[in-house]
Amino acid sequence: MENKCKKCGSENIIMVEYDGMHPDHYDGVSEIECLKCKTRFGRWSGKELAEGEFEKVGGKEKKK
Repeated sequence: MENKCKKCGSENIIMVEYDGMHPDHYDGVSEIECLKCKTRFGRWSGKELAEGEFEKVGGKEKKK
């Protein structure tokens, strides 16, 4: 995993694990959040997450 924000380069980042009741819960880190610029990136997809968007396990949509 990156140790710097991909957007602003800050090292002031945290690893986010979703609550056990969250529909996209994974037993470990699911996203990286920069505390400086408030940008969130998915752990697997690496894409910037919009407000209200969450990283799917493995970075992929679940098949129905």
